[in-house]
Amino acid sequence: SAAVDMLLDPANIERNVFRLREGARLSDHVKAMAAASGLPASAFEELLAAPAPLGLPEWAGNNAEGVLFPDTYELPESLDAVSMVELATTRFRDVTDELDFAARASDLSITPLEALTVASIVEREVARAEDRPKVARVIYNRLEQGMPLQMDSTVHYAVGDSGSVWTSEEDRASDSPYNTYKHTGLPPGPISSPGEAALASAIDPAEGDWLYFVAVNLETGETKFTSTYADHQKAVAELQAWCRASDANRAKCG
Repeated sequence: SAAVDMLLDPANIERNVFRLREGARLSDHVKAMAAASGLPASAFEELLAAPAPLGLPEWAGNNAEGVLFPDTYELPESLDAVSMVELATTRFRDVTDELDFAARASDLSITPLEALTVASIVEREVARAEDRPKVARVIYNRLEQGMPLQMDSTVHYAVGDSGSVWTSEEDRASDSPYNTYKHTGLPPGPISSPGEAALASAIDPAEGDWLYFVAVNLETGETKFTSTYADHQKAVAELQAWCRASDANRAKCG
């Protein structure tokens, strides 16, 4: 009887799973799936370079970046690249259908791909739930005013580096269309896989006139949103002071 109870206890069931993280880019997902399955990374790379078998939303433009929904999945019995990736793309379709994502994007006079791109930036820029709709509003406010977005997350994507909260002058000089310091408007596509909260924020932004934001405490994620450049500079000074406050803080600042 005790043995049967142990076998039926979910805590004792060994599950073979793989995890796709929120805010990760497609190349990160490839590494995660290859490591969990033992399949070569090239099998996933070839599929994602020509993803027609996956049945992506037509509006995704045959680009898999951003449409592998971040979650924990059980390895399928039929272990191949298609069956693994389909778990994540099917989940993405289910979540965006539940959010009525395409119609809500249309209500904002943007395409679903543009809304997904906004969500992917939101996911990379902040971690606190209350900040996500505000970041989305900053993006839309800047677009409306014709201001460059100047999002460091897009520069990190452009240069293939996300190891620091800062970007260098050299990074910001990149000619990549994903460099939103150099190019106005949204980048050409998503820069990460957004979770449900970030997707919801992109189609339901907060109300506000903010044009700037910066995290002033990298431990708590406290972020200040401002409407003028002068106030933004004060917030940046707060972050710099926080970074100088201790060795541990300096390490987090990179």
